[in-house]
Amino acid sequence: MIALAALTIGLSGCIGRPDLSDRAAEIEGALSALPGVESVSGEYQNSFEIGRRLVYRVDMVPGATDDDLVNVAENLNSEAGDDFVDYGRELTLRLPHISVAINGKPDLDQLRQQLPRLRSLASTLNAKTLSWEANNDNDRDDSLSIWDTDGNAFTVMSAVRDVFGSQEMRVSFGNSGTAEWKVAFPYSLQAQDKLATAFHPGTRELDRIEIHDDQVTFASAHLTDEVNATTKLTTLIDQINDGTSEPWNFTWWADQPEGRQHNKTAGGTVSVGACTYNTNGNGEREPADYRASAALKIQDTLRAKYDTCP
Repeated sequence: MIALAALTIGLSGCIGRPDLSDRAAEIEGALSALPGVESVSGEYQNSFEIGRRLVYRVDMVPGATDDDLVNVAENLNSEAGDDFVDYGRELTLRLPHISVAINGKPDLDQLRQQLPRLRSLASTLNAKTLSWEANNDNDRDDSLSIWDTDGNAFTVMSAVRDVFGSQEMRVSFGNSGTAEWKVAFPYSLQAQDKLATAFHPGTRELDRIEIHDDQVTFASAHLTDEVNATTKLTTLIDQINDGTSEPWNFTWWADQPEGRQHNKTAGGTVSVGACTYNTNGNGEREPADYRASAALKIQDTLRAKYDTCP
């Protein structure tokens, strides 16, 4: 069943913005009739306060082909023409387990190139969810999100490299109960192998890790309690440090089963191989008032070992 368009019309005030809501609805109808389309949901906005937006979310039938998806984007370009040239445009194409979000006017050649790659990667990793976002209306790199896959983090990164080569993009991935990885590609095999040799990606305490320009830039840890916290955190920092170049930033926090005591946090930060802290933050200006005493002791120990502050 075709979803009705959500048409949000704002007052145009004195600048005389034409109301194209009827045309937006006509486009939705045209897209709904295309082969392989299951349903379409549209959103039209034209207001001085919010701006101008034309959004379509298209659910494809499970057996839809790459040509079907490209056909939707091609028809949208044709139907929209020059009528919506000054609108922020978004098109999302959704298949089972795969989603493609396009910001700006769809690039048909890019879409034809990416769709078989996405299908190949989803199949290789047996990914539950794989989402691609193309930014055609700004300078941001395209992004790829992969969730709940077969294999560990290094398996995922190798698969991404095999499929996309040296393409510049931001990649996020992880599995339920494991760390989230955010990696700026291209990420060289040499840098990956160095990190893989030093680091176990399934380390329980690791919560998130970020990589840019072939090196770790940030990592965080989550502890269920503070028992042996210094040892656990030192082990984790050493593993990462052996697999990357300094400097990088590290944060951690521990669960507090009885709740926050005196509104103080059970966590801290370390500038590994540098001395870059947010001196305007509460945790730096008044650490004893902001951090629990045990956490502050752990932080002092780790900073003495890893940062370069005098």
